[in-house]
Amino acid sequence: MIRRRELAFGIVAIVILAAYASLASRVAPVLIPPANPTPTPTRPIARVEAPQVNGTLAFAIRGDVYVLSGGGYVPATSEGRSQQPTLSSDGRTLAFARVEEIDGKRTVDGQVVSAQLRFSDVVTKNARGGVETILINGLTKVATGFHQVTWYDGPALSPDAKRIAVVADAGDGASDLAVFDAQTGKRMATLSQGSNLADPAWSPDGKTIVVTSYTLGSPRLLLVPADGRPSTPVKTSADGEPYRPAYSPDGAWIVYTLRHDGKNDIHAVQVTGGKDVALTGDGKSWNGVFSPDGKQLAFLREQSGVIDLYFMDLGDALSGGSPRNATKLTRGEGIDGTSRPAWGM
Repeated sequence: MIRRRELAFGIVAIVILAAYASLASRVAPVLIPPANPTPTPTRPIARVEAPQVNGTLAFAIRGDVYVLSGGGYVPATSEGRSQQPTLSSDGRTLAFARVEEIDGKRTVDGQVVSAQLRFSDVVTKNARGGVETILINGLTKVATGFHQVTWYDGPALSPDAKRIAVVADAGDGASDLAVFDAQTGKRMATLSQGSNLADPAWSPDGKTIVVTSYTLGSPRLLLVPADGRPSTPVKTSADGEPYRPAYSPDGAWIVYTLRHDGKNDIHAVQVTGGKDVALTGDGKSWNGVFSPDGKQLAFLREQSGVIDLYFMDLGDALSGGSPRNATKLTRGEGIDGTSRPAWGM
């Protein structure tokens, strides 16, 4: 007979497994690796030659942020705990989230117990290298004298680099959108209360932030005015679940990932008019971002169990034509599939 203690541990394990499965379905695309995945090469520690692209790209490889420009990419971090990079429009300022962990206390069923507490800081630095600055600290002291941990995710620099939008989760079940001063780290506005938002991206005029909303369960895209006015949904006509949106440089289009039938493809929808265009059709592409001139698209693609960064010329795809063939930028080092790339001048 199974003892009560063993049964209790089994129930707890099932609950934890279910929670992780739910989180994975929200933040990552549905990918099924092959039975014998390709071995992951060593994470680059020096410059890697790559095809030439206009401007600067930032992306994450297994816990570190890399910057690609001038025909090669180099690591911008080295501690293995950084993710979700964002670049200023001019490509000079890099920001990202860094995961931290401390020994702490947590209240469980009315009792205070020891626990490993995880949080994340938002860090900034020059995209060409140099000193890092913790802009937003995920470990803060509250009025009671104790410290509170907050998970900051998806930092997004505004077009003028004066503000940074982040999703803040203080462990209360909500992931709310907040805007901070990009120089001082002071909170300027909280744009949602009790919501479940992700993936913020600014409009070129700095007046609107597009996000993925999970507040109603299934993902949908929302336009959130930066001045606090009510948000409005983005109308997409493609059949599936939209997530991870980003604006085109002219503000006329929003590129997003469509999850459909267990696959992921990149679409673009007109902000006004609602025209929806499929930009990939392989079922293994996601996290698209426009180039600064709007003529190209960078995105992630999985092949044979390995995720790489790609780019392609859009050509006349948004006006009825077809995009050009995609070019692989990285070499199978294990791109972080949950981190959207960023593209600046």
